[in-house]
Amino acid sequence: KTYDQAKDLFNQEDEEEEEEVRGKMFPFDKLIIPEFVCVLDASDEFLKERVMNLPESIVAGTHYSQDRFLRALSNYRDLNTEDETVINYFDEIEIHPIHIDVGKLEDPQNRLAIKQLIKEIGEPRNYGLTEEEKAEEERRAAEERLAKEAMEEAEREHREAVELAEKIARWEEWNKRLEEVKREERELLEAQSIPLRNYLMTHVMPTLMQGLNECCKVRPDDPVDFLAEYLFKNNPET
Repeated sequence: KTYDQAKDLFNQEDEEEEEEVRGKMFPFDKLIIPEFVCVLDASDEFLKERVMNLPESIVAGTHYSQDRFLRALSNYRDLNTEDETVINYFDEIEIHPIHIDVGKLEDPQNRLAIKQLIKEIGEPRNYGLTEEEKAEEERRAAEERLAKEAMEEAEREHREAVELAEKIARWEEWNKRLEEVKREERELLEAQSIPLRNYLMTHVMPTLMQGLNECCKVRPDDPVDFLAEYLFKNNPET
């Protein structure tokens, strides 16, 4: 990448102010500007030898093929001259790059380079959320909580409605069965009382009615005693 690309990416200047004199401290976007910049230096010979020693399985289909790599390396050197390099941009905004010459470390896995880098900038660490990200996360959590509470409330209301409907249905069914039992009891009593009514109508009521009529005619001082004596005298069985 080039100096101008870095400036366009990180700069916060208006387009009208882009013709500032190079070397002046440019205002930059602190939200995206890197805290550290590390430059891995190596000679062309070292890089060519490193690429030539790569296995074919890694090189195939990548820009590490010999022709593509040489063109890319040449293009990089042309774009990054001593006076025109992306590293200069970071120097100008007081973020001084850390240079590590990997060609002198003789470490294909770059473990020594990583060790040296940790020594310069400290152990790896995670960055927390920005204030905007925290606010967005809190807003999202609040929305999820409200949605969950609304869903739980709807489920509770639905459950209560179902329980009430079931209770009403059970109550109606119980009343229906109770009325059915009462009806069956009435029918049973009526059926059981038919022989008694027939007996009374046949053997008791005729004589009793006659006794009552006679009592009404005579109007004795003791009607009960009169009726009893009448029934005794007029008993059809005697």
